[in-house]
Amino acid sequence: MGNNAPAVDNSRWTVKQVLVITGIWLAFLISFITRLSWSTLMPTVNDAMHFTVQQGNSYVTAFYIGYAITVLPGGMLADKFGYRRMVMVAIMGNLVMMALMVFMQGYWSGLVLRFLLGIVSGPDLSACLGIITEWFDGKKRATATGWFNTCTSFGLIVVNAYAPYVSVHYGWRAAMGITALFPLVALFYAWVTLKGNPPFPQQFGVKTKSGKVQEESAMTRLKKAVNNRSVWMLAITGLFATGAKWGVTNWANLFIVKSLGFDVITAGKAMTFFGVTSVLSMIVAGWISDRFQKISRHGWAAILMAIFTPTIIGFALSPKGNLPMLYFWTGAVGIGAFMFSTITNNLSVEVAPPDQRGTVSGFINAFNQIGSFLAPALLGQLLMMTGSYVTSFLIISVFPLIAVFALLFVREDRSALEQ
Repeated sequence: MGNNAPAVDNSRWTVKQVLVITGIWLAFLISFITRLSWSTLMPTVNDAMHFTVQQGNSYVTAFYIGYAITVLPGGMLADKFGYRRMVMVAIMGNLVMMALMVFMQGYWSGLVLRFLLGIVSGPDLSACLGIITEWFDGKKRATATGWFNTCTSFGLIVVNAYAPYVSVHYGWRAAMGITALFPLVALFYAWVTLKGNPPFPQQFGVKTKSGKVQEESAMTRLKKAVNNRSVWMLAITGLFATGAKWGVTNWANLFIVKSLGFDVITAGKAMTFFGVTSVLSMIVAGWISDRFQKISRHGWAAILMAIFTPTIIGFALSPKGNLPMLYFWTGAVGIGAFMFSTITNNLSVEVAPPDQRGTVSGFINAFNQIGSFLAPALLGQLLMMTGSYVTSFLIISVFPLIAVFALLFVREDRSALEQ
């Protein structure tokens, strides 16, 4: 008698998987909303609190210093105490710091709170990526990561949708108060949706030669991570590719206005299109990597990253005053800058042993943050030295090619795709 049971479509997400991805998407989204809120509100707060431009900019720097400090320790703590727990800690920290920012009374109190906001945000990415490995197997993981990554671009849209209006009509403290409501909502939603026993639970120990499962210390996990060639290659990739991504993104508006001759509103619309193409490209990249696995993850990452260089060149050489070409190349560079990140984020946990995923992800992300610091500053220095936006962008366009070369030396455990 044959088995007439219907075949299970393993390519479809379960309801629980949808809830999990929306839970960590919202958790990481609020991290971007809270960090970007200052940039949006800075002109208003500077006037109200009598800050200089340099003092206002130091609030941005303070966050990223705090964030860079705890990216690696946060990943190590996620391996030790659990991914879900660290996500909840990061959300709670964002809630407390943003609530306190409403009542800041002077420059130093606000600066300390921005620094602490960066500190508590450090574990979020490693913990969220770890949760994806617990709930999605290797045939769905990159697609899930692609959807998760969209929150980075969406955060900028959300902040600009409410913060300027609220600050103008009700004051900057009210805008910060509303910003604090986002982590409150995320805390409740993540607490509900991330409950349950995942099909691929985090491993807190490794098997010794005798067959005994033994939990390793955080420093032992870190030593193993830094002795892994693939981890270093992904760190170098992040340093150059992520640096180029945020360098180009941070300078794009100014380039469109000062070099291409468009007004500020047109530049803003073009960068909105940049955001749309970046969101769509991250989803597509994950789907491609999961669907066509005859090409390795690092192979797809290299292919997609190689697109970035010609898009930077095309953007830099856009004809002045040509609106259709502005939109074409702005959209193209959005694809080039963000499409690869879905797969490189995925690789950062897939090259790691099951008990080191947070540590490895945190280590690689630390290099991403260094690149995010240095590349915009380098572009500024190049602009001062050459006096040319075009020359500066052409120099930075070499960075993704260095990252592509590093990716060629990554070695994956193909069995991870079956987990």
